[in-house]
Amino acid sequence: MKFTERLARFLGGGQRNAWADLEPDVVRTVVRKNVALAGHLDAELAARHFSLTQQLVEDKQWEAAAGFELTAEMVVTIAANAAILILGLDPWVYRMVKGVIVHPSSTVSHGLRSGPGAGTVSDESMAVVGVATPNSGPMTLSWDAVLSDSRHPASGQNVVIHEFAHKIDMSDGYTDGIPPVRGAEMEHWAAVVADEYEHTRARHSDRVLRRYAWTNRVEFFAVAAEAFFCQPTQLQDGKPELYGALADFFAQDPAARSH
Repeated sequence: MKFTERLARFLGGGQRNAWADLEPDVVRTVVRKNVALAGHLDAELAARHFSLTQQLVEDKQWEAAAGFELTAEMVVTIAANAAILILGLDPWVYRMVKGVIVHPSSTVSHGLRSGPGAGTVSDESMAVVGVATPNSGPMTLSWDAVLSDSRHPASGQNVVIHEFAHKIDMSDGYTDGIPPVRGAEMEHWAAVVADEYEHTRARHSDRVLRRYAWTNRVEFFAVAAEAFFCQPTQLQDGKPELYGALADFFAQDPAARSH
């Protein structure tokens, strides 16, 4: 496919999505098999989750990296994890997600980037399992990481949740670690994040949030979103204010449904 054709597809000007006609039973089977977080949903949320998963499958452009073959299992698994974040939100927050490129495994990033501590940089090569490019650029995900994280949420990591959280962060036009909230809610969110981020950074360790959260406030939001959905009880017990702010924004209480 020529670059111009590929770009047109990501911008919504290409042909009809090849995955738009997946049988509902195929979607349900993949979700049951691969998406552990969906197993905690009650009937009402499960129905909304199924609808959102179908919508994401149909609305987004899905492609495989060169030499890799995309399957329905991959598309549905990614879409179903992404749907978890927006069970209580307007799907508009994914307006910056135009397309997803799936790689078989991690890719290697070279060059300068933010280091593990505030104000630091690193030039070491790093294995990358997901990237949310700025604005409406395509997202890249590693299938082996997607599948492992999706089946084992107790690890506290979920690359789909992490990268789609970045896209939610971008949806208001700013990539600043503050989701699209307004007024008093923004002030409360900013205060909670500032307190938790500085606290975590000062300690250089944390029982709930993994080390990557220290990188900057943008990564802090994405890592916190992973913990909120994958380890909600631990986050609620260890960081109740942060859990409460995330629960208010996402309009969900995953700790209540994980029991």
